Amino acid sequence: MNIKKILSVVLISSFSVLTFAQESENDDIFKNQSVQKNDFYEITVEPSTQEISSGITKYFEEVKQKKLNIYKRLENERNKLNSAKKSVNAAKENQKSSLEKKKEALKNPKSKNKTSETPENAKKSSSQKQKKSHSVKPEEKDKIPELKEPIQPVTVEEAEQKFDETIGSREKFIACGMDYKGTQYVWGGKSPVPGFDCSGLVTFTAKKSLNLDLKGNAQDIYNQTKPVSLSDALPGDLIFFKGDTDTRITHVGIYLGKNPGKNDFGNQNLFLNAASGGPRTGVIVSGLNENYWKKTFYGCTRILDSIE
Repeated sequence: MNIKKILSVVLISSFSVLTFAQESENDDIFKNQSVQKNDFYEITVEPSTQEISSGITKYFEEVKQKKLNIYKRLENERNKLNSAKKSVNAAKENQKSSLEKKKEALKNPKSKNKTSETPENAKKSSSQKQKKSHSVKPEEKDKIPELKEPIQPVTVEEAEQKFDETIGSREKFIACGMDYKGTQYVWGGKSPVPGFDCSGLVTFTAKKSLNLDLKGNAQDIYNQTKPVSLSDALPGDLIFFKGDTDTRITHVGIYLGKNPGKNDFGNQNLFLNAASGGPRTGVIVSGLNENYWKKTFYGCTRILDSIE
């Protein structure tokens, strides 16, 4: 091979490595944050993939049913409103018809009254007409209020279909990530081989399971997504961490919700992440109540629809 070509390849490769390193620099929370004693639980029994999957499915089913009950109540109210509107419209039509008949009667008195009418009767009749004219007010029809249709009504069936689609996407995203549990940690790693760093796990999983493009490191991912409070977070949202000495967010994971099983994590929020330090490394399930994660927790974001 020509020496110039060799030098060109070397220079391009060096530039690519340098650029890659700059893009991922400090995207490792353990690099700047020292681990203290009792920062992590002594884990001997982890929640299994099956436990987590079953727990998430059960959780989503409960949320879905609560939401559907609300939609059922709304649909019942909408049906009552529509029924009331039909009754009001029927009453208005009857009133209108009655008014028209009265007007017609005033305009066209019976013929027998015409033939026997005397000046005295005509005067009396005229007075009665005026009274009747005043007693029949066309504006009375406006006394019945208009009932407005609900804005963009959604049926229970439509709501359930949307919920199922949203839940399906979230479960697919989580299941894909859990498939790589046990994969080794590799700084800057963006694929299962040779391994993942924290942002690599998230971007790879999002692309493979949802065909969703998330770019860059943990801070970049946070900037591309919608913040949501931990109390409102749903399984399949993202969770972020930043140490006191970090200049930006340096760790990201996939939020899994509450621990569903009887294991060493107890009753706490779990997340899937690629960890480079601590007693367990690689792609693991961690608990938000562990001291290290509790003190570095930054926030959550959403990449998928909520269950609205």
